[in-house]
This record gives sequence, structure tokens and C-alpha cells, in this order.
Amino acid sequence: MKKEILVNLEFQFRKVAVVEDGHLEEFYVERPTDKQLVGSIFKGKVSSIVPGIGAAFIDMGLEKNGFLYVTDVTEHGGIDTEEAVYVENGDKPQTPPPPPPRRDHRHEPTPLIQDVLKKDQEVLVQVVKEPFGTKGARLTCQISLAGRFVVFMPHHPHVGLSKRIDDRKERDRIRQIIKNIALPKDAGLIVRTAAWGCEAKVLERDIRFLIHQWRLIQRRCATRKAPAIVHEEYGLVLRMVRDVLTENFDRIVINDREEFKRVDRFMRAAVPNLRPKLSLYTQDASLFAAHGIQREIDKIYDPRASLKSGGHIVIEQTEALVAIDVNTGKFTGTKNLEETAYRTNCEAAREIAKQIRLRDLGGIIIIDFIDMEQHDHRRSVLRILEDSLKRDRAKTSVLNLSQLGLVEMTRQRMRRSLEGASTQNCPYCQGRGIVKSKETVASEALMKLSQTLKAAKREHFEVTVCPEVVDVLGRDNARAIRSLESQTQNRVSLVGDAHLHVEEVRIKRILDRRKRLW
Repeated sequence: MKKEILVNLEFQFRKVAVVEDGHLEEFYVERPTDKQLVGSIFKGKVSSIVPGIGAAFIDMGLEKNGFLYVTDVTEHGGIDTEEAVYVENGDKPQTPPPPPPRRDHRHEPTPLIQDVLKKDQEVLVQVVKEPFGTKGARLTCQISLAGRFVVFMPHHPHVGLSKRIDDRKERDRIRQIIKNIALPKDAGLIVRTAAWGCEAKVLERDIRFLIHQWRLIQRRCATRKAPAIVHEEYGLVLRMVRDVLTENFDRIVINDREEFKRVDRFMRAAVPNLRPKLSLYTQDASLFAAHGIQREIDKIYDPRASLKSGGHIVIEQTEALVAIDVNTGKFTGTKNLEETAYRTNCEAAREIAKQIRLRDLGGIIIIDFIDMEQHDHRRSVLRILEDSLKRDRAKTSVLNLSQLGLVEMTRQRMRRSLEGASTQNCPYCQGRGIVKSKETVASEALMKLSQTLKAAKREHFEVTVCPEVVDVLGRDNARAIRSLESQTQNRVSLVGDAHLHVEEVRIKRILDRRKRLW
């Protein structure tokens, strides 16, 4: 299987596509105005404490305050300025503060937020979820720094390995390497899947780089006044190189020379063994069009995704959840309804897992599969969905398939979906997806006109609506308008304006200084 990462820069927009055998598997966009928050670390100040929900709002210097649950606060969460100065100057402070008592959370109840944090207290926090809608960023005091092969945790003395490294000999080898590396006090790390087969010196270099990065963060904490950012996460392209690019990829192609140089410098320092896979695209044709994936990218914004059999799935995003419906469409099968439903659901399960990755859908997801009677068929469809989701780098959790054919699942949501980040509510329908029919608007116009005419006498009124509504009023409601004119002794004129919203109705009085005909 040929795997590539394509990086396309146009007008300061960074677009990254992961392609397998010529088919789009993942797609990401970063705009000039986008600021990467997930993974960034801030020196914040407690703005307010809400005991009722066990959380605090943290001022980070952004438009919206961040949100910090008490369960995401550790005994090391508060900034110790003197300790940070010690790291920078190399001199032990004269009166170091006593360390807070350790808590064994397995045997103690969760502490109250007002006992852990105080208003205006400075805290070191990291963003784990982007701001979404009216909600601010989700924060944690459990700091972690992601490297190429490990995740360094300065406040959590635990060493763990990715579950995907399932070979016992390899796990023992990596653990032995970690034992020979001196970690700071109370620090730990998690070894990522990418470390499988990694040489000891490469793994050690990655760890030492993260330790150095943490010390720089501590120095910034000592010199910067809250609220302030003390560590900014990599942009989209460098994150893809760090987190996604492996030996399994054939190449990474970039169409911008400056970005190519920046990635080249990063790869020389972080992954020199993968540097030969980096190449610069210099052709005039669009990079995505040249690789035949532009059409697939355009379809991401379509709520309907087609299946090869002729069926399709429909994806609807709401504020509360994502609903996915499976339909047979043109596919009628060859045997019976049960077999048709089963084959469509199997194909849909694979496509749904792909579309969830492509569109970066998160939160609660409800999938409405076509009803199946046989228990084996329902279990098989669920297994296909779970196996297809294993390729997803985000955490997912899938519940059983119900008798109604519904599957409830959740997917880790750290930022807005691709649709949410790339689109806005339609100014025409205000995000409803529908508008009132012309007959309904005509009826409402008559009601509004009736109320206006009853309050006047011997006046001339002009009703302005879109041309389609004028046609309905003139064709189907002409008698009703003449009746209103006669009853109220007023005159009515209909005017069509193609620039008006279909639901908009304007009624205004026309001043006529000429002799009235009444």
C-alpha cells in the first residue's frame, strides 16, 4: 500500500492530506488566523470558582476564559515561582515553600474546588480541548509534552508503554532503555507506538529534548506575568511530521519552498532517518489535483457520502451530537431484505469510520444502521465498525448495536470538526437548513397586512415581497386582498423585489398629496 502525506500551501492556507493508494484517508486545514491551542501551555490566573460544578474559570489572556475541573488539578498544578527561579539561576531559594501533601485519589474522595484553588491564584495549565461554540477551552494542570517517541509528564512519576506495542521482548527492551535515562524528580513518561524498534540513542535524544523544553517553560513562568502563554504547540505541518509520519509512509510532499525548508530543519533534528522521504513539489498544476484527490476533498462538505453498492450515508451535525443514517439507496440486493440490509451495513460501517476521520467528528455519535433480524449479522456489523475505528488516532468508544439498529459511540473531540471550522451558518436560513414556503409567507403577509389596514383609513399601502410570493398573492389571494381594501377603505399595491429574503415582508404607507379618490 502506497502511503503519502501531501502538504499544500496556497494563500497562507495550510492543507494536509493523508493518501493511501490514491484515496484520501485524512484531511486537515490550518488557516492564517488559526492559533493552535491544544497542547499549548499558559500561565493563567483563576478568574472565578464555581463550587456547584466543581470547576474554575481560568484567565489565559484569550477572548474566553478556560474551564478547569477539579479532577484535572493536581497537587503540582499551582505555579511555584521560586522553584522556577531555581531552575533558571541554579541557586536554591532561601525559603523554599513546603511541598503540598500527596493525595491517594484511590482511597480519598475528590477534593472541593474551593479547597484546591483560590481566586486570583496563578496556575500552570495546558489546553486539552479547543474552544467550542460558547464554551471556552478545556484545561488541565496535568502537563504533558509530546515528542516523536515519548510523551513527557513532569508532574506524574509514571512510566508506561503504548498498548499497541504488544511484543513482550520489545516492551522489555524499551523499559531497559528508559531505566538508563535519569528523569527529573516526580517526572514520568509514556512511550508512544512510534518508538517500536527505535534505537536507544534516538529515544534518549527525544527524552532529553523534552526535558530541556520543560526547563525552558519553567524559566518563562518565572519571568512572565499571568496571563501569558509559556509554550506554543507546533503548527499543523510539524505536528503531522511528528505524530503521523513513520517508516510506513513512502514520502511527504510539500508544494512551498519555505515550508519545505522549515520541515527539513525539523526533520534533521527530530527524525533524520526519515528525511529522505521529504520532497518538494514544483509543478504548476495543483498538488491535490495532480494526485487526483481534489474531488474527494470537495465531497467532505457534502452531508451525503455514497457507497460503492449504490447505498449512501447521511451525516448531520448538531450542537448536541452527530447523527449518521444508513440507506440502501439504489442497492436492491439479489436475495432478500435481510441480506441487502446486512451487505449495505457492512459497507457503511467501513465508510462511516473513514468519514469520521476525514471530517474530524467528535463527541457523541449516533449511527442508525438498517434494521437486521439476525443476531450474527448485527454482531458482524458492529465488529467491522470497531475494527475500522482502530485506525483512528483519536480515542473512540462503541456501545452495542440496539434492536432498533442504533449504535451509540463517542470520539475524542479536541477541536472543532472540519465542517464547523470551515463553514458558518447560512445567512439566508439562519442555520436551520430550511425556509418557509412561498404559500406560508403569502399567508403571513395577508395577516400582517390585515392588522395594518385595520388601523388606517383611506391610505395607500405598498407590500414588498420576493417575486415568488407576489405570484402567489396575485394568483391565489387576489380576492382576499380586494376584500380587505373594501372593508378598510384602503388601497394595496404588490411589489416584487428579487433581493429580498423569501420570508421577508415589508409593508409601508405611500404618501399621496394628490386629491383622494375616496
